Amino acid sequence: MNHVVRKYTVRVITAVVMQFIIRIFDQTFAGRFMVFDKRGILFLIFFVIFILLIWETGDLIYKYSVNVILKKYDIIRQFTYLFFILTAYGLIVMVLFTVSYSLFDILLFNVHHYSGGYRFFDFDANLGMFAGYMGVLLFNGQIYLFNYWKKDRLLSEQLQKENFRAKFEALKNQIDPHFFFNNLSVLTTIVYKDQNLAAEYINQLSKIYRYILEKRDVIMVPLHEELTFLESYFFLIKIRFNDHIVFRTDLSRDTLDNYYIPPNTLQMLIENAIKHNQFSDAEPLKIYISEDKEYLFVRNTLKRRRLLEETSQLGLENIRKRYGLLCKTSIEVDELDGEFTVLLPKLGREFYESTPV
Repeated sequence: MNHVVRKYTVRVITAVVMQFIIRIFDQTFAGRFMVFDKRGILFLIFFVIFILLIWETGDLIYKYSVNVILKKYDIIRQFTYLFFILTAYGLIVMVLFTVSYSLFDILLFNVHHYSGGYRFFDFDANLGMFAGYMGVLLFNGQIYLFNYWKKDRLLSEQLQKENFRAKFEALKNQIDPHFFFNNLSVLTTIVYKDQNLAAEYINQLSKIYRYILEKRDVIMVPLHEELTFLESYFFLIKIRFNDHIVFRTDLSRDTLDNYYIPPNTLQMLIENAIKHNQFSDAEPLKIYISEDKEYLFVRNTLKRRRLLEETSQLGLENIRKRYGLLCKTSIEVDELDGEFTVLLPKLGREFYESTPV
């Protein structure tokens, strides 16, 4: 209701101002444009009603044109056709006004505006009023284009966010579910041997579940949270493989507090290292996480095992695609001197704050 009141209040005020401008240039009001006698009051009422009617009609023409006639066209054609439609409407309105205004004065006050053969039409008056109408029309056209651009940009941003989240969710859902089955199998084995160890195993497994559930709708997490999750994960790994796997991190406090990572990235890299390499008590699998100014390094000793079936490298490809969505710098993979290294770009707060939510 407030919107309607404001709309018509603005239109009435506009009509009142416009009738003063017309009276200034109208010779029949010469020197009396501020006088509100009977003719002045009736002209004000006539003009306000006329403007409200043609303004409302113009709104209907605009809405019908945009939503029905021009709906199938792009923005440029819409604007061009709409311009011609409203220009034609303006010509009709200008002629209609001068004719009705002349009739108004002739019938009520016996005042004749135009001499010669055209009693109800004057070219100069119509040209002046049409120029004013075109000024208003072009101003409204700029507003129309701006609103369309703003709406189109907002829609584009929403679509990009939805597309981003859809792709990211699809990648997150690829995380290997066999991890949970493996740990349930281990739990079944130790629950009868060491109840205290089994209780701690369940506790750490519940932390992992909680982390995955809490971060299932999150695109990036602080690095220190991922490392805390990794501690629980590695506790389970140690139970499964004893001292056959050595894990160490060397990251600064600043990096842990101020950099971010897609959830489960480090866990997937460690899981890949375990899956694809041979290791034993004599030759343990060594996994190190370190850094430089631009990258996190996840290294592991390389001694490939023969797999019964060809690997899909799903985990590494998943990480590659997730980083591809987040930043222009892709991950790098290197094999050198018996080590397999994955370089993860450091993602600072600017990446986290610009990530669609």
